[in-house]
Amino acid sequence: MRHVVRIPLYLFWGVSCALGARAVRAQPVGESDQKPRPKFITLDQIDAYLEFKADLSHTRVDQPSGQFLRRRRSQSNRERVLEEHIGFSLSGTVIDPKFITFAGEFGFALTQSHFEEKINSFERTDADNGHLLQYNLRTDFFRGKRLSGSLYGRRLDDRIDRRFQSTLNERRTGFGTSWAYSDSKHPAELTYDYLETDRTGNARSRDDEHFTESTLRFSQDWNFSEYHRLKYSYEHGETKQQYQGSTRPFETARDLFRITHEISFGPEHKSELRTVLHWQEESGDFARDLFEIGPRLTLHHHDHLQTQYQYQFNRERFEGLDIETQRLDFVLTHQLYTNLITTLNLFGLYEDVEDDVQTTQYGSSVDWQYNRRNPYGHLYANLALAYDTQNTRGGNKNRVVLNEAHVMRDPVAATLRNRNIVPFTIIVTDTSNRRLYRIGIDYYLFFQGNTVRITRIRSGRIADGDTILVDYLYKTPAGGTLDTIRVDFNIEQRFKNGLKPYYRLSYRNQEDDATTGFLSRADLTDHHRIGVAYDKDRYSLGVEYEIFDDTIEPFDAYHLDGLFHLIRTPDQSFDASARFSQFFFEGGFDKRDVVMVDVSLDHRLRLSDSVSTIQRLAYRLENDSTAGRTNAWDATTGVEYVAGDLHGEVTFEYNRLDLPESQEDDFGLYFRIRRELPNVLARR
Repeated sequence: MRHVVRIPLYLFWGVSCALGARAVRAQPVGESDQKPRPKFITLDQIDAYLEFKADLSHTRVDQPSGQFLRRRRSQSNRERVLEEHIGFSLSGTVIDPKFITFAGEFGFALTQSHFEEKINSFERTDADNGHLLQYNLRTDFFRGKRLSGSLYGRRLDDRIDRRFQSTLNERRTGFGTSWAYSDSKHPAELTYDYLETDRTGNARSRDDEHFTESTLRFSQDWNFSEYHRLKYSYEHGETKQQYQGSTRPFETARDLFRITHEISFGPEHKSELRTVLHWQEESGDFARDLFEIGPRLTLHHHDHLQTQYQYQFNRERFEGLDIETQRLDFVLTHQLYTNLITTLNLFGLYEDVEDDVQTTQYGSSVDWQYNRRNPYGHLYANLALAYDTQNTRGGNKNRVVLNEAHVMRDPVAATLRNRNIVPFTIIVTDTSNRRLYRIGIDYYLFFQGNTVRITRIRSGRIADGDTILVDYLYKTPAGGTLDTIRVDFNIEQRFKNGLKPYYRLSYRNQEDDATTGFLSRADLTDHHRIGVAYDKDRYSLGVEYEIFDDTIEPFDAYHLDGLFHLIRTPDQSFDASARFSQFFFEGGFDKRDVVMVDVSLDHRLRLSDSVSTIQRLAYRLENDSTAGRTNAWDATTGVEYVAGDLHGEVTFEYNRLDLPESQEDDFGLYFRIRRELPNVLARR
């Protein structure tokens, strides 16, 4: 198949070059008065390049066996790759710029690779010689016309730098098309995209990933007038994710329909009625079907007062459950002068799980936002109060939770909000719901009484600070009431000299009545943060004390951080940052102390007009009195040479992840030299 595809590409390039050269060839003497021939293909520019790459990487992982009289497991991987590239970038037109234009890059390479693996006393080697095709091509049709479109195809190789872990090799292969119909009344668009991604280079080959996604979209608008619009869109998508070590892939196919109707009215057309209908059908792994419709009426009474009235109906099918939800909201927004904004919300909700559980919930919230200049600077304050009560009726069966968001923050575990969760129903994804994380590779689950906690695995794909989404089922009682009170408060004074003291409070209290039986609990979270920051042009400093009083895992902590711009000149920059944190866990899950230190240095230096260097260093220490010590290093140094059309680069990377259960070292040396050959069609 590769050869069948490659022959037309070679033919296309050969014909293009020949026709382009013919187009710029000087006319023979005596033929200047002849009518010029029309040009079928015009090449505006062809630039060529020659490139040589050499990549050398070495990874070593040591793991204790954990068993008596059994050796440690030691794995070592070495890989050497050499590539010789030749390529072109071009742009041009077919017949006329308003008919067809094209542009892109095309490259061909010869590759030689050698691979060695050693696991304890077992060794194996492999070598491969082959070729590599890379391209990034785009063609546009009928630019500026009512109907216009484009085609693209790409196959690109890249490296993904992961902090404290080995660099990943990523190959993306994709193609697609997009067509648009431009019309003031009925614009429309049709697109199709296919992307296939391969990620390799993990220290553990089981983590290598193959990911494909294809999406077909169609949308059309009906603009009846400037203030009356109807939008329709349809999407069909298929997703497949495969780990090298998985026994089966994760596959999902989906169809989405969405209709939006908007009409503006009233004085200056500032009031609006907006209705959204959304229908989703999925098949495959963890499929969910959804139908929702919701009108929202916004009334603009005057510049300082606005009200909203919204009704929402949802029907979801997930893991054998059929769930209907109806919700009513009333929102009032009032602005007093320019300093105080008040938002009041009243809501009521009814949820019915077919042949199972019925839930009634209602509540209210009020939010005040205040900001005001004063002689010392600027004052910001925010206070939000909320209360709701939830009544449950039905059997002791399951209820579904979708897309519960948590931020993974070391060393604190994320605790799922509900109790009595069915363990095997837990699904963890990224924020797009497209990438599935795997237990034992990306995260661990801990069960504490009737609660579930999630911690990320340091060598997995969830980074510190990432947001995850969690789906799960949990058991509900035969009946009961759950009351929730929430208070959020924030106040901050920004002084003119750069000083910024602040205080933040987040309070949440949930209590069940005695009828709930096994679910009975008092769930209290009382989170305080008080601190001060000091910002100047060349540096910033901060100190914060944190109290997290929680029924699951309470702790106290303090944090010190700083950012310093040590050198800032046109030829050199040197930045340094550091953060020190200490956590005192009081014994909810276990009693422990954790010290965390993060340090990073970033130095860039231009030695001459042609030579520049870069050095980066990141270090993390996590010392847990229970789990042990973690040390992580990430170092990069490189030299870049640019002189006219010659570009050279040498980069060395070192990563070390020293965990209590394993030690991983990664070395990488990457060499690039590229010679540009601009405007190869030029003739003198």
